[in-house]
Amino acid sequence: MPEISDIALHRVSTAEAVADALVGLIVSGTLPAGEPLRESSLAAKLGVSRNSLREAIRLLERSRLVQYEIHRGAIVSTPTLEDLDDLTRTRRQLELAAVRCTPSEAQLEQLRAAFAQLTRTSEQQRAEAIVAADLALHQAIVDLLGSERMSSFYRQIGKELVFYFTVLSYTDEEYAHPKASIIDRHQGIIDAILSGDRDRAHDLLAGHIEENHERLAEILTARIAAAAPAATR
Repeated sequence: MPEISDIALHRVSTAEAVADALVGLIVSGTLPAGEPLRESSLAAKLGVSRNSLREAIRLLERSRLVQYEIHRGAIVSTPTLEDLDDLTRTRRQLELAAVRCTPSEAQLEQLRAAFAQLTRTSEQQRAEAIVAADLALHQAIVDLLGSERMSSFYRQIGKELVFYFTVLSYTDEEYAHPKASIIDRHQGIIDAILSGDRDRAHDLLAGHIEENHERLAEILTARIAAAAPAATR
């Protein structure tokens, strides 16, 4: 597991770059759930200004990787199995309903573009960029519903899904071999939607969502057990 001092940033000052570094520390467990994010020490160890660090923390709030608590300030969020289950139920309802729809040509073009972007982005082998493109593809699937309210709602839960997708990407190192772990898994779903095979699209997508849920539940269960005090084990 990397130490904070091992990944000090050099000649990098943008909030996005600092946020990327913090995400890596959080999902690797170097900054564990419940850990306060002390600006002075973190800024010094990462080699950035406190202003850049503060902006990065605000960016991570949007994806719920970080939350603020009274008297404690910014801390690393604690994910729960209940949150994961609820998000998965929501995904199933929206995404599986979407692939049952009859899409317009404009919607199909948006879907093709999103998959092409995921394919291009995967070549970078950067977890955060791949996760963003992955979520954009699933957003394009939900957009097949043709409902701005549902699309807007999915964009909101996408901010939470960032955490889980990123944890999965880092833990299983999906970003390092994206073709087998990401592109091939989505290719069948997209092909089925584009060909109009709704049943196959539904079954493939349902399997994909369930596979993600089961693996994430395993990861979170292991993390919760590891974080439990020795006296309670």
